[in-house]
Amino acid sequence: MTTPDDDDRALGRALAALRHRAGLTQAQAAGQVGVRNTHVSAVERGERGLAYKTMLALLRAYGVGLRELVSEIERGEGR
Repeated sequence: MTTPDDDDRALGRALAALRHRAGLTQAQAAGQVGVRNTHVSAVERGERGLAYKTMLALLRAYGVGLRELVSEIERGEGR
């Protein structure tokens, strides 16, 4: 059974993987969506929550949709 902390970490790892595939640094991703790079970093570490609109903006910056995010989370759970 997963805990909220586990879910936050899984989401963060998935977002980091998608960002890497998009060839963006945390600073570049943050700049594209109007948040600080420290925010992106904390989200990727699972230490900070993420507003839905910010998550969608990040996904757009990475050139993917929710489906790809969910697939990445599911792949990560199998590791």
